[in-house]
Amino acid sequence: MTPDLKETAHAALCLTEAPYLKHYKRGRFRVWEGVAFTASEMPGAGFNFAAVLRPVAPSLNELLPVARDFFADSAAGWGVLVEGDAGHPMEAELRARGWAVDEDEPAYVLPALDSIGTHPVPPDLTIRRAEGQGGADVYKALTAAAFQAPPEFADLMVPSVNFMFDPDIAIFIGSAGGADVAASAYSRAGSTAVLWGVATLEPYRGRGYGAAVSRAALAHAASQGCANAALRSGPKSRPLYERLGFKYVCQHRTYAAPAGV
Repeated sequence: MTPDLKETAHAALCLTEAPYLKHYKRGRFRVWEGVAFTASEMPGAGFNFAAVLRPVAPSLNELLPVARDFFADSAAGWGVLVEGDAGHPMEAELRARGWAVDEDEPAYVLPALDSIGTHPVPPDLTIRRAEGQGGADVYKALTAAAFQAPPEFADLMVPSVNFMFDPDIAIFIGSAGGADVAASAYSRAGSTAVLWGVATLEPYRGRGYGAAVSRAALAHAASQGCANAALRSGPKSRPLYERLGFKYVCQHRTYAAPAGV
């Protein structure tokens, strides 16, 4: 894998402040000694982490006091994210001191947005951009059902209606037979579109709806000047993203901070 694609994944997914952070009351971002700290009101180490991805980085002992202060309000926990199995000294320290892996997700990059080309939308599917409070409510209900997540978790995905008017965020809804059945979203990190929140209700899976709403989001990102795209994927979604042209670049592995650290 070329270093440029890996750097695109690192920068877009971890090392650049995400536009949605400003919509959380306690959303915050900081770079210290090459380590990027991200915190939101979403729970757990997957959303509250210190990304140690540069070759030269502080030791774990040097990092911990800064992390404790930054994540003081992260009651549901936080973690340290590294590139998995890349030989970084930080991962060796975390393992040696008994930190457990909380998330281990593949990072993907679509090198050029124009490579997705044009594809026919399934004839029974219509796609629209979600707008305003009504759009937020549809997106939250759909993703809560698709991800089997509690409503309070879905509420945190769109923390305020201002989220819907952010020029660096866009959400798309696919409807079939009068029902809202699929969704996708992206946010901007420099010239990279970060694709997230792709969901299809279970009875409607396998019909190409997820790919169609994802292409709609990526096409919109291209129209707004984004040159490429990045994402982290769960295991079930990898075939979808690979069909869209995303290339696997590395593992983004997050170790959860043990209690009392």
